[in-house]
Amino acid sequence: MSQSQADDERPEDNFLENNTVSQTSHVLFGSMMKESLIPLNLEVESDYEVGKGPPKLDVLIIRRTGARWSKAQLEFLPDGIRQSKCKHVILELKYTESINKTAIFQTIGYLGSYLRLKQLKPEKVCAFIVSSKTPQRRMLKQIGFEQTDIKGLYRSKDCLLSNIQLISLNDLSDAPYNLWIKLFSSKINQRLSVLKRILAFDLKKFNSDLVSILIKILKFWNMIGEISMQRIQKDILYETNGISDELAAWFLSLLKPEDRLRGLGPEERLNGLDLKIIEDYLKKQKKMKR
Repeated sequence: MSQSQADDERPEDNFLENNTVSQTSHVLFGSMMKESLIPLNLEVESDYEVGKGPPKLDVLIIRRTGARWSKAQLEFLPDGIRQSKCKHVILELKYTESINKTAIFQTIGYLGSYLRLKQLKPEKVCAFIVSSKTPQRRMLKQIGFEQTDIKGLYRSKDCLLSNIQLISLNDLSDAPYNLWIKLFSSKINQRLSVLKRILAFDLKKFNSDLVSILIKILKFWNMIGEISMQRIQKDILYETNGISDELAAWFLSLLKPEDRLRGLGPEERLNGLDLKIIEDYLKKQKKMKR
């Protein structure tokens, strides 16, 4: 990996590896999938219960009733899942962890538990490990996973692993149906590019709860120090060739004032304001102090 690539990756430190970050990313990932897919007549369930009470499977379950994915569903389903013929899909997000043998064993366990609980045949269920980080070639070789003809999708020739595939978010194409899930990739510049493309859509036509989840994802980035709100505003909302002024204004209106201003310097906070309004405000403040 080159130095420029390393600089673009999510920083790895003790804070980012804690349970809070991992749990929050799973909640946001599950919420995003639910809000995008449930309105499209798909069943989506997170924190799947193994039995009565704990433990729970830390995965997302997508179930369809039809023989194939509908056209509307395919607009949100990423590569790998959209090509799958299984009616039951298990998604396991790895946000702070790297792919290794333990991750594969864990997914095998999840898959086996679900097959047993639902009394399903193996061909009815498939599992996807969704990796935020780019898998290391050495590790891919160890676990026997190879690149498929679909960019970012890996699978094994081992019959015991035939129901498990690996999705590398950093390597998925920028097709519209891959954009939402790529918000969880580890590469900062790629996420900003994806965000810009999503904001170029007519978000007002999207499920309002899905847009709300998008706002929460941005706040999550800011909270853990991955991408600041300041950078989002400067690199996307206020960029010369960025999104339209109308869309930028509407999107900013969804954020609380403290979120919009957090991290901005004095000049940036005043950018775009009518100077006469500021002068009138200062005059009123002086009169009040007399």
